Amino acid sequence: MFKYLQVALKNLLRRRFRTFLTVLGIAIGISMLFSFMAFSKGYEASMRQELNRLGAHMLAIAKGCPYEATALIMHGGVIEDYLNVEDVARIREMPNVQNAVGMFMNLLVIPHGKNIVIFGMNEESFAMRPWWTVRGTMFVDANSVILPEVMATAMGLDIGGIYRLPGVEREFVISGLLEKTGTQDDQFIYLPLLTAQEIFNAAGKVTSIAIQLEDLSLVQQVVDSVESLPDVQAITMSQVLATAQTLMSSAQAMINSIVVIAVVISALGVMNSILMSVFERTREIGMMKAVGASQSDIISLVWIESVLLSLSGGVLGILASLGGGRLIEPLIRGVIPFAPLGDLLVFDLEMVFISLFSALLLGLVAGAYPAIRASQLSPMEAIRSE
Repeated sequence: MFKYLQVALKNLLRRRFRTFLTVLGIAIGISMLFSFMAFSKGYEASMRQELNRLGAHMLAIAKGCPYEATALIMHGGVIEDYLNVEDVARIREMPNVQNAVGMFMNLLVIPHGKNIVIFGMNEESFAMRPWWTVRGTMFVDANSVILPEVMATAMGLDIGGIYRLPGVEREFVISGLLEKTGTQDDQFIYLPLLTAQEIFNAAGKVTSIAIQLEDLSLVQQVVDSVESLPDVQAITMSQVLATAQTLMSSAQAMINSIVVIAVVISALGVMNSILMSVFERTREIGMMKAVGASQSDIISLVWIESVLLSLSGGVLGILASLGGGRLIEPLIRGVIPFAPLGDLLVFDLEMVFISLFSALLLGLVAGAYPAIRASQLSPMEAIRSE
């Protein structure tokens, strides 16, 4: 076997540039496969983590499209229908409800600029986010604002500074800075609940109600109770996850298609490279058979060349994905809806083994025809060929 490897490697190095291009093609295909597996695992894990950090088991919102509800929950959105603060009190009194907190979140549309998500909060809202660390104080008065620390740093602002909300003729004093959370919370502007309601002409209204349950096994009973209220629907966190994954399926199908095409092109590249190598060494193969090489020897030699090409490309593709994951991630975010802010690419050893096995299988399949063709050459005709 070691002699086969030596001869196969020597043959591949005869045409180094062609070998390099073939390995590069395989690396691209395997890199895409490896990155896609990492994305599939990372997306769901990040989505679950982001939903868990909302601090609620379910949300009550005005009846409407579940996709719009997902947009509201994950990244804010323009809200046309509200719930009343009275609904908060009603839900809080329902059986198996530990707590219910009204939330106000809406999108401030800025013409010719970046839209701003406004989050109205009170003491109960802060209590729903125990993982937060706010440097400074909570709201001092109606003109207080809490900014994410990353956002304030980018604008050169600090505690006590003046923040001017675009499109609103009002100045706000920064009472606190929210330390980086690594979630969508780092993108919102936090105002007192009454102030946020005033800005959007929605006094006494909330966009959603965060609900904490006493017993998660009775979630359906709470859903039924909540939806017995007029024009109110209940959304569990599992439903939000399912909706986001459904929306992602189209992008996922597109990525799957691209991966399949890349792998097929890689296989054709390997087959073409090995076939050319066989044609170039026809006389050599004929001489080998003339001095006693069997068909199995020729098949083994050609197949080993194919597998070496594929495995080399597989290793290179995996290393490229590991090294360039941070560069790939922004491209993926640009084509999928409701991307969570956690790591979208999560790598593990299982993916490495699957990718290497795929590269090995690619080499075996792509090298099958050239190996069989080479083994069937007639020694005398091969020797006489030019």
